[in-house]
Amino acid sequence: MKRDVKNLTEAVTIPKPLLKELYEHFSKIEEILATLEELMDKEGLKRIKKSLEEYKRKKMKSEKNLSFKKPF
Repeated sequence: MKRDVKNLTEAVTIPKPLLKELYEHFSKIEEILATLEELMDKEGLKRIKKSLEEYKRKKMKSEKNLSFKKPF
């Protein structure tokens, strides 16, 4: 099988700021897809419901309810 060498040597230059922006958008899309996947799963919905119930019963603490002391 003969490969097309021309395709292997072509390159595209992407400015770093654009690459960073593309990566950030890709990361957000991944998060959205993971959320949709969890919502489509019956067990996932059960986990979400259970977590919300625990939160409402104050078994879970949110960040704003935690108090941090300085180590000094």
